[in-house]
Formats: sequence, C-alpha cells, structure tokens
Amino acid sequence: MVRITSFRSRVFAALLAVAVVPTALALIGGALAVRQVGSTTGTLGPWDAVAASGRELVEAARSAAPADSVVARAAESHTEALSASVRQSRLYALVADRAVRLLPWIAVAVTLVLSGIAAWVARLLARNFSAPIQELVDWTERIGAGEPLPPDRGPGTGVREYRVLRRALRTGAARLDTARKEQVESARLRAWTEMARRVAHEIKNPLTPMRMSASTLARNDDPKVREAAEILLEEVHRLDNMARSFARFGRPPEGPPADIDLVELCRAVVDVHDSPEVRVRLRADTAIPLANGHHDVIAQALRNLVVNAVEAVSEGAPDLPDTGRSSEVEVELALGPGPGVVRLVVRDDGPGVPEHLLDEIWLPDVTTRHKGSGLGLAMVRRAAEIHGGTATARNRPEGGAEFELRWPIDAPVGASSQESPWTS
Repeated sequence: MVRITSFRSRVFAALLAVAVVPTALALIGGALAVRQVGSTTGTLGPWDAVAASGRELVEAARSAAPADSVVARAAESHTEALSASVRQSRLYALVADRAVRLLPWIAVAVTLVLSGIAAWVARLLARNFSAPIQELVDWTERIGAGEPLPPDRGPGTGVREYRVLRRALRTGAARLDTARKEQVESARLRAWTEMARRVAHEIKNPLTPMRMSASTLARNDDPKVREAAEILLEEVHRLDNMARSFARFGRPPEGPPADIDLVELCRAVVDVHDSPEVRVRLRADTAIPLANGHHDVIAQALRNLVVNAVEAVSEGAPDLPDTGRSSEVEVELALGPGPGVVRLVVRDDGPGVPEHLLDEIWLPDVTTRHKGSGLGLAMVRRAAEIHGGTATARNRPEGGAEFELRWPIDAPVGASSQESPWTS
C-alpha cells in the first residue's frame, strides 16, 4: 500500500533529521569519548607517584645532612606542597569520576532540548516552505472548478519564482475563462443560427398567401374589412422583415470584401432616418480613408443602431422633460484611438439601457423593444467581429445610450477572436 504524505510533512521530517541526527551523534559520541579518556588517564595516579618520589627525596636529603637547617626547612616545605597537591588531586579525581558517570545523561538531556528547538524551527520553516505550494494547489483546484482566484495583493516580498508562477496562473485562468465564455457563446450563436434559418424558412412559406389574401380583402367595399386587411398587411410586412432578419443572421456576407466609403455610407443611412420628430445628425472626420469590408453588413449594422436609437427616443419621449427641442440621434464617425482604427458611434437622448442588460443586449435572445426580434444588436456585434473589431454599449451620464463599433481599417475581413456563425 502506497502511503501519501504532504509536502509540508516531508520538509519537516527532512529539516528535523538534518538538525537532530548530527547534533545527537556529536553530543553522545563526545560524552563517551570524554568518559573513556577520564577513566583511563585521570590525575590521581600520576600525583601519587610524584608524592612517593618526593618523600623518598626528602628522606634522602634529611639522611645526608641531618644537622643542616636549610635542608630541613626545604624538605619540610616540599613535603607540605606535595601533600596539598595530592589532596587536591584526590578531590578532583572524585569529582571527575562522578561527572564522567553523569556525562552521557547530560548529553541525552541536551540532545532532547536541542531536538525540541530544532522541531519548532523545522515546523516554522516547513510551514513557510509549504504555504506557497499549498496556495498554488488551491489555485489550480479553483481554476479546475471554474471559480475565481483570490484578489491580487500586489507584488509583495515573496520568492520571485512563486510570484512568477502566480502571475502565470492568473494569466492562464483569465485566458481559460475567456475561452470558456467564447465557447459557450459560440455554441449559443451556432444554435441561434440554425434556429434562425429554420424560423426564416417556416415564416416565409405562409407569408405569400397571407399577403395575397390581405391584398384582396383591402379592395373590399366594407371600410371595416379594409381596415382589418390593412392591419393584416402591416403585420405580414413585419413578419416578412423578421424573416429577412433571421435569414440574414444565418447567412454569410455575399461577395468578397471591397473598399467602402464610410462617410458616404453613414450619410446615406442618416438621410433616410432623419425626420422632424427625431433629428438624426452626422459628425464625420473628413480624413477617413476607404475601409476594406462588406458594404451591406456594415450598412445593416448601422441601420440597426440608428433604428434602435430612433425608436428608443420615440418611446421615451413622453417621459422626457419638455425642453422645447426635438429629440436627437447623433452618428459620429472618427479615427482612433490608435493608428488605423475607425470608430462608429451612435448616441441618443432616450431613456437608456437598463444597467443589468448592458452586457446581455448583444445576445440574440435579448431585446428591450416590445416588437423586437432580439437579432438586431447580435448582428451588429457580429458585423464588428467579422471585420476584426468590437462592439460596446454604455449609458450616457447626461441621459440616453451610446453604442460604439471599432475595427481596424486594413484588418483582414473575418479576423475575429471567436468562431463566426456566418461560416457555420
């Protein structure tokens, strides 16, 4: 059976072994060596031999000169010094013998104390070493589960390799989250594309006989019948437009890309939708070059934005304060930010977009209009993406909404970060 241990446990065991084993071996070995040396050499034996030879020397001196007082005094002094040295040697021998016997136990006690200190230090070091590893393990589990990572606390003072690995994990998690969202959105768009094709086909089939029947009824002499026929024709026309929108959503752009005069395109769309009730104005840079792309796709996207803005202003007009001026939609065409980038902005002074829908209005099944199909803004975003650009929406601080398209003028058409439903 394989036993799995944590990284922290292994670091703790390694540090403890490195600290304790050499220390214990050194202390115990040293104690045994000192005991062996003290027991074999000692000091009592040599001092006894010196004392014996000294006594013999003193006795010989006294025998050789018994009447010499100087020799007698020197012999007496030497005898006292030898006696004191022998007494001190015997005391040291007694203490040394007891100490040598206790020395191994003292070594064991010191080893235990040092082992406790080493274990405490090893635990702190193991915790410090394993904390970043455990943090990274937690991050990988969060990434695998699709959960957000902890907030970034700045560079800090940690180990450089750990900081680099954290940044790499954050970057990888962000890219993985983006890829997941793009995959879900791409699958949703493919499903909507297929559904749009089928709905367009199913709607178009009964529209022709319905239109013919309504036209016949419109020629009736009865005013009520004619009024009902006109309502029916209006609804048939609306269904026909919806079917066309569905069909365009599921159909790739026709023909190859070509050079487009964006200023002329915007002017044509603005002139069509300008009216006394809702003024549609154009502000365009005079130095905008020709852009490469699909004319009909960009024109349809601009028409969708302008129509939405006009309808938003018209529907929100009763709620707006009376300022003595008509509502206005502004179309701005400008270069930048950055070289080779064109920016198309449509602004209105209507009620704006609900805040909770700002990120969702580009989805095919989201609309804020009572009679909307939900495909208009989805087609706008796809028009920007197949030209290598982006589409954003925000509410204006002074009131109203602002929709912006950006794309590189010379980008290859079809340069999108996601799989385009036009080609599915």
